[in-house]
Amino acid sequence: MTQSAIRTHYLQVLKDLIAIPSVSAKHENLDEAANFITHIFESLGAEVIHDNSFYAPFIIAKFKASVPDAKTVIIYNHYDVQPAEPLDQWRTQPWELTEADGHLWGRGVNDDKGNLIARITALVEYLTEHDQQLPVNIVFVVEGAEEFASKDLTRYLDKYQSQLKADLVIWESGDRSTDERVEVSGGTKGIVTFDVTVQTADIDLHSSLSAVVDSAAWRLTRALATLYDDNNHVAVKGFYDDVLQPNAREKALVAQLPLTSSALVEQYHLAVPLLTQQTGEDLQETLYFQPSLNIEGIQTGYQGNGVKTVLPALASAKMEARLVPNMSPEKTVQQIQTHFHQLGFDDITVTQTLGESGYRSDMSDPEVLRVIDIVRRISQKEPMIMPTSAGTGPMFDVYHATQAPIASLGIGYAHSFDHAPNENIRLRDYFEHIDVIKALIADYTKKY
Repeated sequence: MTQSAIRTHYLQVLKDLIAIPSVSAKHENLDEAANFITHIFESLGAEVIHDNSFYAPFIIAKFKASVPDAKTVIIYNHYDVQPAEPLDQWRTQPWELTEADGHLWGRGVNDDKGNLIARITALVEYLTEHDQQLPVNIVFVVEGAEEFASKDLTRYLDKYQSQLKADLVIWESGDRSTDERVEVSGGTKGIVTFDVTVQTADIDLHSSLSAVVDSAAWRLTRALATLYDDNNHVAVKGFYDDVLQPNAREKALVAQLPLTSSALVEQYHLAVPLLTQQTGEDLQETLYFQPSLNIEGIQTGYQGNGVKTVLPALASAKMEARLVPNMSPEKTVQQIQTHFHQLGFDDITVTQTLGESGYRSDMSDPEVLRVIDIVRRISQKEPMIMPTSAGTGPMFDVYHATQAPIASLGIGYAHSFDHAPNENIRLRDYFEHIDVIKALIADYTKKY
């Protein structure tokens, strides 16, 4: 097959994969997506492990080098996606890959199915052009619960740790900066999600009793308001104690990022000042190196049409803390529970739902520098080197299993809208990433 034919074929493969609504939060269609990907790897002659012992099937696909003592590159991706709702805000059908104006649209096209298929395409192209010979071992590790805080990934990694030693890990995805430079990052924040709940009566009461009876709604909102102080810092005792502070090189790397307060306000049409504008703290250092606490949603009382005069008996909030290296998800949740109790909110319950630790790679590692050099050569622009992203992923667990430096890069751009309606990529970025991965494979023919 020619390069053009290979790329056309695998765009159809991507279309078929996008059509599988593999939403891990709902535990929907995960087996179907995993079986689809396993079939792709088996058809290419890989040595494949397909394990469905836990929440979502886990796939390892090994392509062995044709030379002795070859290095090993692990490529990590995931096949699960976020829910597509709200559906009425999509300009295309979310579960149908749509090409228009040089873009591809669909849920998962960037996060993360498009990255996976681009990398498989690169491998197939290299093998086709080099008589099915590889200079490096390529191992795909594909999970199905990344969007669900990688539930059970640690159990899979522990089970197969002896088979996952590597020299480099290529992470799931990445974007381009607003000035069109490929971002190469080496870290992610951690996360812990938890529910905060209070119940003040067996049933909702008549609202006339609000003169003398405290409601769950007021009690919850008062408790949540204590989590931040007047300076917009988290007021939970010990919350910042274990934060791993950035070193001088890491600070210098984020200082050169083109992100500005005005750009954020314009991009998201923000109607309130940024927290860093209120505190006077550095935007980049706060975003990338500091933890945060967020309310994802609050539910209480009557939410239907019209009026219902009730005093709510139950109130709950879904919350998250974004963590940085050294912070423990379990310890953070316990600190928040203790915080409430010390302020007299003994009836507030805090229940952890998901948790991942944070991680940062050494961006001066020779294998990471190899990736950076290839990106520079293929894109013909200086890449944007970032010691960490502001998002979350299971880098800590993958590093623990592989003991290899991690470099994250991919097919996204500044307006890919991951997790939101109208997720999309640009075809030119997709094809360039194929070229980067193919060049990375080829680079292992060199002797250093």
